Amino acid sequence: MKRLQVKKVLLSGLLLLSAGALYGCGETPYELEPDEEAIIVNYAAHIVAKYNMKQPEGYQYVYISEDDEAEAEDQTEDPEQDQTGDTAQTSDQADTTDGAPQGSDTTTLSEALGLKKVRAVYTGAELTDRYDETVVPESGKQLLVLHVALQNPTEKTQGCDLLAILPKFRVKVNQSVEANSELTIMPDNLATWEEDLPAGAIEDTVIIFQLDQNAVTQIDQLELEVTTEKQTSRVVFL
Repeated sequence: MKRLQVKKVLLSGLLLLSAGALYGCGETPYELEPDEEAIIVNYAAHIVAKYNMKQPEGYQYVYISEDDEAEAEDQTEDPEQDQTGDTAQTSDQADTTDGAPQGSDTTTLSEALGLKKVRAVYTGAELTDRYDETVVPESGKQLLVLHVALQNPTEKTQGCDLLAILPKFRVKVNQSVEANSELTIMPDNLATWEEDLPAGAIEDTVIIFQLDQNAVTQIDQLELEVTTEKQTSRVVFL
């Protein structure tokens, strides 16, 4: 609950800041960064969905525009087109991993996020038509949910503020299907997670992507591109 309250305060501040930009005294208006705009849009959509009693489907995403998607694809090396297959099914991984380096160009998820005393451990992935009964994909899409456990193996409370760096994630499944992560204000969203972890504590978080409904039916290979202000890293899980 504390995490959600902190995010609401932050997002409310951003909303007030954007509103204040509309009223000036001859000063140059404040221009929102793209990440700030995305958070505000998703927050507004969430509030509308929460109080709209005629919307049984729950929270619907506000998706990235085609122009933004094209720009993101241009930043990757020769991305291939999504491939089609049979109907979607769930794929859970029995083993947990921090993303073991597979070569000189790979790293762990903890290192990619700049975590020192807290570990980010991949615990599995699933293909589903909704998450937590509230998050649903757009028509013709399915959700890919990556589960990541934040662990504090030390004997002292450790702070973990990923909201401050707002990492961006791009997934590659089976060496062919790629997608950018969805930005949400869900309490367990890894990209916006901010909380103190007591000694020995473990918190479950998720990264959510959208894939074409029949693009992936089984997860055989899985890797993640993690981008922060400091670096872009490649993490291989499978």
